[in-house]
Amino acid sequence: MLNDAHTYIQGASCNTSMLPLLRCAVPETHISYLRLQKYTSEEAVLRLLKGGRETTAAVKLAAPVKLIPFHIKGKPPSYFIVAGLVFTPATVPYMRSEYGKEYDFDAPVKLLDKLMHSMAEQPQQQVALLSQVLAAEVNIGYEELANTQVVALNGVKVANMRHLVSLVDGCADDYLHFDLDYNQKVVLSTAHAKAATKEILSMHCISSDRSPDLPGAAAAAVEMAAPGTSGAAAAAANGTDEAAAADAEAAPAAEDKGKKAGSGK
Repeated sequence: MLNDAHTYIQGASCNTSMLPLLRCAVPETHISYLRLQKYTSEEAVLRLLKGGRETTAAVKLAAPVKLIPFHIKGKPPSYFIVAGLVFTPATVPYMRSEYGKEYDFDAPVKLLDKLMHSMAEQPQQQVALLSQVLAAEVNIGYEELANTQVVALNGVKVANMRHLVSLVDGCADDYLHFDLDYNQKVVLSTAHAKAATKEILSMHCISSDRSPDLPGAAAAAVEMAAPGTSGAAAAAANGTDEAAAADAEAAPAAEDKGKKAGSGK
């Protein structure tokens, strides 16, 4: 229903301009009031002008998905580190931690514009930020970069943190080209960047190059713990974690089934 004109909601004539309401002889209701009468997951019947023709459609209502979310639902923040570049998704809690209570005045203008006016085009879309740079020989010249959006990596537009991690891990090119907001670019040798990461993490007492919610977290943890770990062992560890998660999800169901069987006797 994008770009269609809404004329009626739930049988009530709606208007998006307040001025005509004051002059109109036929009672109309402002569209913002009509929206407030419904809850998420409920259905609303709309009358639309689609291609110049009037049509009716029933839609399921949902809360808008903000590009920069206001909360992270109690979860620990995501992060990813390569060659001392620290990436994290833009969220209001993060912006508040960086800029204080006045974050909506002190944060970078482009971030504030996304916070106030941008909606996610896809449910999992995020603004991936280069939040800071842990200074090291491999990233000389980029130490001052902070809280700038990563727009693309090697020409591929970054959709979210998981996508960024997958692009870095799967990069077969000689160089990592990070395209940032404000027409900035970070270029690093892929081999040197990945080789330097472990030393930088050790220097800053960071146990893993990524948070547990990101792809490859289990394998990365095994590699950090045991320098000589083979790729097969890391993959096995990753599979073990997935199997453990599956067992944890299945356990409550099995317990409930056992209780029901016991009560049946």
